[in-house]
Amino acid sequence: MSDTYYMDESNRIVAGRFSQQTNPLLDLLVTMPENSWQNIRQNTFQSAWLEPELRPPYLNGKASPEPLIRAWSGFAYDSSRHWLVLWGGGHANTSDNTPYIFDMLVGNWFYAFLPSDYHSLNSDNHAPICGGFRQPCSSHVYDNNIYLPLLDRFCTFGGAQHGDGGYLKLHDPANSYVYLRPAGAYLLDLNQAGQGLVAGGTGDNPKSGSYSGVNLAGADAWQLRDWLATGQSAAFGSAINTRTCHTAYRQENGHDVIYATRTSSTTKSLYRIEFHLDPAADVISRVGRPWNGNSGEMPAALDSQRNVYVMCNSGTVAAFVFWDLDYAGSTNNDQRVRYDSIAGDINDFFNDEHRTRMGIDFSQQLEQFVLWGNGGRLYYLTPPAGKPTSTNGWHIERVEPTGSARPMTRDELNNDGGSGVGIFGKWKYAADLGCFIGLQHALNGDVWLYKPRNWVDPRTLS
Repeated sequence: MSDTYYMDESNRIVAGRFSQQTNPLLDLLVTMPENSWQNIRQNTFQSAWLEPELRPPYLNGKASPEPLIRAWSGFAYDSSRHWLVLWGGGHANTSDNTPYIFDMLVGNWFYAFLPSDYHSLNSDNHAPICGGFRQPCSSHVYDNNIYLPLLDRFCTFGGAQHGDGGYLKLHDPANSYVYLRPAGAYLLDLNQAGQGLVAGGTGDNPKSGSYSGVNLAGADAWQLRDWLATGQSAAFGSAINTRTCHTAYRQENGHDVIYATRTSSTTKSLYRIEFHLDPAADVISRVGRPWNGNSGEMPAALDSQRNVYVMCNSGTVAAFVFWDLDYAGSTNNDQRVRYDSIAGDINDFFNDEHRTRMGIDFSQQLEQFVLWGNGGRLYYLTPPAGKPTSTNGWHIERVEPTGSARPMTRDELNNDGGSGVGIFGKWKYAADLGCFIGLQHALNGDVWLYKPRNWVDPRTLS
């Protein structure tokens, strides 16, 4: 008999030997009106923060976890556990590389693992005490935190790292922390989360106050994909020395596949990364090149039905940039979708105060992209039919939600002490729930479910 799941007394889904259709999140969604919001947070993000003595050093004090939500950040949705996994921080904001988790089934935040200490290379540059081999440096993540369900791993590519603001780097702790090479992706095993272990190795923890000289136990939960050392990164070319800004996921031929862009100056190329259980078997290929121009460290999403990767754009001429993956390859040019070629509520979108910091994801139920940028308002984006995908015929619709419950606007967040620089990767579509998940407020950690129009209970689709 194959493993199934049941609900325990705390409404958690746990492994069992009989089938049970009860799911508190889906049961909640059933009761919500279509096109409405619901905040499911119980405790605050701030209440789950580690005590200062366990946090890494930052400037003249201890790192704050607040930028993990506020600054250029994103989460991954772990669909097997119904967890949001938050990791980030980074350049000019914090050194905190603590992973935090929001358990959607009970509405609570908790820290997953303890962070690592740092070695200061100079006043402005720092490396994790392990050199980056057992734990990554805190960094902006934009829209590149993502979950790999087949491998059951959280994945991050990092961004502008703590200190120099560049890509994630590896240093040799046995040789005065000399710089070695760019790091690849990092995968985090969540099976030991919540047990008070250091995410890296034993003794990697910060040592101050009552923890001075104390080597706390490590989980060795992070795994580095050291593609440059193994010769698997040739497809990146010169972009190996650049930052990954955004990602999208799809299962292909029984493997976890991530589509990711890497920034070089103001342009981006698109790469396909196929993950395997054995890191040496990972496959990286270039599937799209910059041609017409794309700008900004903006989020992106994959239309898995039309096979189109769409990226938000910060320019004033083109609203979006896309690659048609039916023509994947090193000469597959990006295409710009100009504001003046989009039908519908494009003027409302162009003038929206949140436009340049929105998140985007794709709903298989709607067969549309949905964009959100704080507040309750959303935008539904529909690409044109036909191949090759045209730069004309796109349609955008402004959608005002029903009901009074809604996330805070940018001004409301600023007035409430929960401000942020934008949504970026804090907006995900949960296919197993048929809804979107939004995160905002740097102190509260508000987690909002958005039930779209024409919602269908996924339990009825199997």
